Amino acid sequence: MAVSHETSRVAEENVVERVQHLAAAANPAFAAGSLLVPLAFLAASLLLSSTELLFYTHVAAGAVWFGFALIFPAIIGPTLGGLDAEASAAVNTALIPKAVFFLVGFSLTTVLSGTALLTPDLGLGYGFASRWSSVALGVGWGLFAFGLAVPHRLQLSAYYETLSPNPDASRLEAIEKKNLVVGLFEAAVMLGLIVLMTGFRLGI
Repeated sequence: MAVSHETSRVAEENVVERVQHLAAAANPAFAAGSLLVPLAFLAASLLLSSTELLFYTHVAAGAVWFGFALIFPAIIGPTLGGLDAEASAAVNTALIPKAVFFLVGFSLTTVLSGTALLTPDLGLGYGFASRWSSVALGVGWGLFAFGLAVPHRLQLSAYYETLSPNPDASRLEAIEKKNLVVGLFEAAVMLGLIVLMTGFRLGI
């Protein structure tokens, strides 16, 4: 198809053009909303100096991020693997651009709000000046960077492969297997981070 030939070249374009393509594929309004809506709550909590709003923003954004990051490899990926090639390609091309913007918006809001909560110098009266809070903050940012570097790249690799004129089924299967391994690793780190945060939050 002509569209497949045209869009498959996006993977070779520069970062700005690729982001523009993904935003168009996701729907520009959805892409912008996925980034701006959660960040707006963060901005409002900082402008209002509201520790409560900042805390709930952090918890809500983290719950969405962690939940979706686990659901994608545990449920969505295997489900797509059970579909025929045409149906899987149709879902991939519609889902992945939206998932990328959605997860970036909520994961970025999580780590930024966590940084604000755990940094006493910001003057919000909530910072935990302890070794464990610093560890949690470092793990959170590390998980965010890992998400950008590995899971998102794997998802986009599957997306671009699906858009290619002749998608390689074996490559898509290999990407799906990597996604499963990466998802299990993310799940372990996320659960460890929750235990860590719960521990110092309760003063354990």
